[in-house]
Amino acid sequence: MPRPPRIDFPDAVYHVTSRGNGRADIFHSDDDRRRFLAQLAHHLRLTGVVLYAYVLMDNHYHLLVRTPRANLSAFIQRLLTSYALYARYKHRRPGHIFQGRFKAKLVEDDVYLLAVTRYIHLTPVKIAACRRMTRRQRLDRLEAFPWSSYRGYAAAASMEEFVCYDVLREYGRDQAAARRHYRAYMAACLMEDDRPMQEAMSVSRYAIGGDAFVATTEERIEKRRSGRVQDRDLDLPRWTVALGEIDAAVARRFGIDPAVLSAHGHHAGPAKAVAVVLAARLAKVSGREIGQHYGIGSSAIGSIHRRIAKRADALETVESLARKLRRKAMNKA
Repeated sequence: MPRPPRIDFPDAVYHVTSRGNGRADIFHSDDDRRRFLAQLAHHLRLTGVVLYAYVLMDNHYHLLVRTPRANLSAFIQRLLTSYALYARYKHRRPGHIFQGRFKAKLVEDDVYLLAVTRYIHLTPVKIAACRRMTRRQRLDRLEAFPWSSYRGYAAAASMEEFVCYDVLREYGRDQAAARRHYRAYMAACLMEDDRPMQEAMSVSRYAIGGDAFVATTEERIEKRRSGRVQDRDLDLPRWTVALGEIDAAVARRFGIDPAVLSAHGHHAGPAKAVAVVLAARLAKVSGREIGQHYGIGSSAIGSIHRRIAKRADALETVESLARKLRRKAMNKA
């Protein structure tokens, strides 16, 4: 049977999971889990992949990631290879650690991003061992489970450096209120299954989203499939956003002349910073070209990213514009 093709494009969001070979455990101790998380954090930094959520169970894991550089396969292969080398040496077990290739489904932004986050975080209380638990017992297990990003969503003191908590902004601008609302969102499905999410997960082997999103994704894959067993991962048509399109969108949002963005220096303030971050994310050009276009040194791009990351209003503007530009570009592809 031909292996299912991968779908890959810049700034895509994926639900990724792998199981142990023959459903055997991949984590045998807390040391194993700590090692996996350390390697996960390392490869996130190395590849520029953004992690929204994770959970580590005994024989499988779930990750929810965004790939600004369209490099999902490279990221997961590095992560799993490094962990497999460690596990084989540590436990003296030859052979494959993981069962086949990792599974990855493309996730539609917004509503489904939130739903998949909850689906992942609820995994520890949805296993067979929890079926007879009371609501209180399930809640206690969920809050005490140490190998999940839920802890950082529920309490600021448990936040982890390598996890991106941008999803919380969808629950309120005030962080304390957003965390309360997220805990309530989780509690709503403690005892009952999330039927709409389960259906969305089962509809397609390639995508999680609305009917149009799933149909479009599957149509593009079918057009590019060769049917050969040796098929490599397939890319969706590579799209890019021109710097001029980014400038026009940012200028409209801030009510300024697009020419101001390319003036030498930082005169455009927050608008130029937003444009630079969008260019680094969506335009297929080098850092040097971005610097030349916006009249800044290429070394300043990193500091601009860090400055934007500290401002919720600026991040919200970046995400909003990125979604619009991404959809426009994908429709052209």
